[in-house]
Amino acid sequence: MKVRHLPQLGRRKLLVFIGSVAVFGLLPFFALVATVGDLIAGNGGWTFRLAFLRAAESILDGETPYQSLDDPTLVDGSAYVYSPLIALATIPFTVLPGNSGTIVFAGILIAAVAGTLWAVGVRDWRCYGIAFLWPPILAGVHGTNVSILVGLAAALVWRFRDRPAASGVTLGVSIAAKQLLWPLGIWMILTNRLRAALWTAGVALAVALGSWAVIGFVGLVDYPSRLRELSERMDEWGYSVYALALDLGTGHSAARLIWMATAVAIILAAVVVARRGDERRGFILAMAAVIACTPIVWLHYFSLLLVVVAVASPRLSPVWFVPLAMWASEEVANGTTLQTAIAIGAAALTIALALRPLPPLGGLARAPKQAPAAGSP
Repeated sequence: MKVRHLPQLGRRKLLVFIGSVAVFGLLPFFALVATVGDLIAGNGGWTFRLAFLRAAESILDGETPYQSLDDPTLVDGSAYVYSPLIALATIPFTVLPGNSGTIVFAGILIAAVAGTLWAVGVRDWRCYGIAFLWPPILAGVHGTNVSILVGLAAALVWRFRDRPAASGVTLGVSIAAKQLLWPLGIWMILTNRLRAALWTAGVALAVALGSWAVIGFVGLVDYPSRLRELSERMDEWGYSVYALALDLGTGHSAARLIWMATAVAIILAAVVVARRGDERRGFILAMAAVIACTPIVWLHYFSLLLVVVAVASPRLSPVWFVPLAMWASEEVANGTTLQTAIAIGAAALTIALALRPLPPLGGLARAPKQAPAAGSP
């Protein structure tokens, strides 16, 4: 019995399906397996194991989670330099044996990536796959830091943007844990979400003071000095405009001026766009300001671009592929000048593309439903 050849269109659809499964299914799966496998082997997980867990254990022992300003761990990435809230939230993980806490936390981060996309309204399964091919996402899981969770908070702020209490509480708790998302508070004010902004300020202050109160306000007075010392020692090693300017031969003062001018320009752009009533582009620019205003930008900070891309393009489009260029960069320090430039350039291009309408890619995406013709049953 002879088997009929598939029609040309049928073969094309089959090839697209196989290619999609390979690129957006198998490749991300193996990338996650390799990342989690490395964590199980005891590699990676630095932030959670060396900073969060140690800080949580110190609190349980009645000690301060903060090291002195001259402690060498302040520059090797193992010092605890966050608000007490993160250490307090890590306490339940201290009961888990061995490396289990790190693995569980990594699982939470993986779920948070999917939760970020779902919260924004992404239903194209290919977007979920390609997200786990982004180097910043994999770096966030491998390093077990909170950048992905901050991104989830930003996604929830966008989803609940018309619900003042929900969006304000979410942003307030996020800022109390890590101050990255403060530009979103400005976005709330500019888009006439004053109640949400008030919720944000009140919750951030209450949660921050409450977490410091739990540890007896130890370390509160010198906390700004700790952050300033960390920035002075580490900011040239990150993926920031400041670090790139230094690599290109600019002096420290001029490099800092360039960085500040860039951050201010992005904030002003967000202000102008938001005041014109374009809340989506205003939100995207506010998220760009989150990254631009951060003195130390590690590779995993660019995982916040996931929110930008998801808000701009809920279906697969060219902008989803741009962050893949960051595979040329290092996971920890910024590496060479070219590697730094590639990471910053990819982030800038991602934001630029997110600010303009993007057509979705073809393939498995369903065509929009059309109204039935007159006389149709």
